Amino acid sequence: MQKIHYLTFITFPAILLGAIIMYINDIPKSIWLQNIIVTVLFTLLSFLMFKKKKINPNTKGKLYLPVVTIMILLLLTFLDSGVEGIHRWLTLGPISINISIVFLPLLLILLSTLLSKNQWWKSYLIVLTTSFLLVLQPDASTVTAFVISTLVLFVCNINRYSIRFTLLLIPLTFVIISWIFIDSLAPVPYVEDILFMAKDLGSLWFIIALTSLFILIIPFLFFPPKKQKITSISLGIYFLTLLITTFFGHFPVILMGYGISPIIGYFISINWLIQSKQEEHSKVP
Repeated sequence: MQKIHYLTFITFPAILLGAIIMYINDIPKSIWLQNIIVTVLFTLLSFLMFKKKKINPNTKGKLYLPVVTIMILLLLTFLDSGVEGIHRWLTLGPISINISIVFLPLLLILLSTLLSKNQWWKSYLIVLTTSFLLVLQPDASTVTAFVISTLVLFVCNINRYSIRFTLLLIPLTFVIISWIFIDSLAPVPYVEDILFMAKDLGSLWFIIALTSLFILIIPFLFFPPKKQKITSISLGIYFLTLLITTFFGHFPVILMGYGISPIIGYFISINWLIQSKQEEHSKVP
């Protein structure tokens, strides 16, 4: 088993540090322990996946099916009761899943594949539809992260026609609208304000916390697969934007704050990266 498989452990510093911060601040064990259990579980699942061949859909049907599924799941969030008019989650018994946080990384990977097959207009419609649904939820953080990261994909894959570049301005208007009509949900300290909880413990805690979060982005931006470089950079920008927006609004801090949805979304991304690099290594004579 190649050493690159151990890249899944990159999630542990942020997860464990978040748990320690919650523990020090007397947050119930059931809260921070859930993050640890889910991370360990998905790490084990990742290692099991590495023993199997990579599933790489090449037909349009295999690409569009998961795209349509993600669209349907986003629509279903509006049937959920939501919180104070905010519809970002699907409730499954005692668990609430933030659909966009879980599946947007996968959608970015699928969009990149579609663009590589010159499916420009269909990809563009998918971005418009997704961005519109995120605005309706509303979720300024994910709208911003998704739009900026998809613009990277389009700019790097687009034929240099002025009309196409002009059309890219439309998704940016969704970003502006999302921040104008930002939600008024009060922050949960151990979800959205976990970094400020770290800061209250001291400057060193805050620096270590930030470092553990930015480490999560390094593989995507600085060590991308050679043949999937743009996709990897797009994912890195997506997670970087999610982190930056936490300083401008009440948005979850991925992996460090409480919540299993960001953990699942990140594992989808890091597993894709590992499998892509593994595929490249297997082709080296």
